[in-house]
Amino acid sequence: MALGVDDVHHIMETTVYSISTILNTYLLYLITYHSTFGVKLYKYLLTIDAALDLIFGFIVLLAQPIAFTCDGYYAMKLNGIVAGFSPGLDCFFATAYVFFLHSNILWIPVQFFYRYLLLCRDNMRGLKANILIATFTTLYSLFCLLIFFAMDEVREEYQTVGKRIIEKNGWPMHNGGRPTYVIGSYVTEWRMIAYLTIWLITTSLSIGTVVWCEKHISKYFRELGNHTNVTTQRMHKEFHRALLAMAISPLIAITIPVYYFLTIFSFQLCSGWISAYFTSALSAITVINPLTTIFCFRCYRRAALKTLTCDRLKKASSSVTAHTPSNSNIAQEVK
Repeated sequence: MALGVDDVHHIMETTVYSISTILNTYLLYLITYHSTFGVKLYKYLLTIDAALDLIFGFIVLLAQPIAFTCDGYYAMKLNGIVAGFSPGLDCFFATAYVFFLHSNILWIPVQFFYRYLLLCRDNMRGLKANILIATFTTLYSLFCLLIFFAMDEVREEYQTVGKRIIEKNGWPMHNGGRPTYVIGSYVTEWRMIAYLTIWLITTSLSIGTVVWCEKHISKYFRELGNHTNVTTQRMHKEFHRALLAMAISPLIAITIPVYYFLTIFSFQLCSGWISAYFTSALSAITVINPLTTIFCFRCYRRAALKTLTCDRLKKASSSVTAHTPSNSNIAQEVK
């Protein structure tokens, strides 16, 4: 029997969660035991980044949301373990999913801005605490606003329109025998306008902050010139390339699906089955982030390669030992 959209989506989200959990747990181990002196300046930021990915991945596993749009109507239905128990529970996990997705986007410019302050500003007293407090306040305010939007009553008219779109796309209307609750809104409603505005501000702010900090950090490197030794210059440039890659790769992974939905939604088109795969692409940020961090920071990359090399050598040595005859066996054969 051919797999349906829900089945493929479930497999994709479960796979993303499994890979994300392994990579982020390993990254936390690398941050704790293999951070060099220079990387330790970013230790707390990298730890929070990995923790956010772990929590977001767990929310994705529980909820497994599918976002879709058709005829100016945006909706989300859950396909996970917690789906279908009650409208309030579905709204809560949909809100949690959107909140941690926004948190991942907002955390990208925070890391880059911290790098800018670390290099280009002299007054570093209490900087980590100030940045973390400001970030927490921003995310908390955003969370409250999203709760106000998403925890609205699941109206009957939304259910009717949402279920009609689901049936039109040929998706199943059940979650293991439980009903399907559709969370959504029309493009003309103020709640949806506020929600789309938040998306645009969040992504634009992230991209703009990264570009602005990149401009000033590049200027700092040019002014630095030959005032420092080669080792220090190499270390600064390595960290800069790493953070740039950590900013660009997840922003691309997030921006493409987001602007796809915004375009389809604005022109009142139907997203169809591809919306399930774009929703899974948003969850893939929890895999992209740790992979980029491990690959771009030399100390983590070396530790990971050493782990892989040691495992291969151990397997090879055990294989050679198993196939090598012992001295007693050789003596018996000689006799």
